[in-house]
Amino acid sequence: MKIFKLMLAWLWVALPLGWGVSQSIRKAAPLFAEGLDGSPAAQTQKPQPRQH
Repeated sequence: MKIFKLMLAWLWVALPLGWGVSQSIRKAAPLFAEGLDGSPAAQTQKPQPRQH
């Protein structure tokens, strides 16, 4: 019975923790992904000079 309680306690903590970590990885993945053409997905554009 003691082992069952211990396993239940670990599951009580590990399942939500694992779900949270997986969600964080899924949301952060686009920051590190590359586009299909090999260019970075989060490529920033240089500001264009203003024309007067």
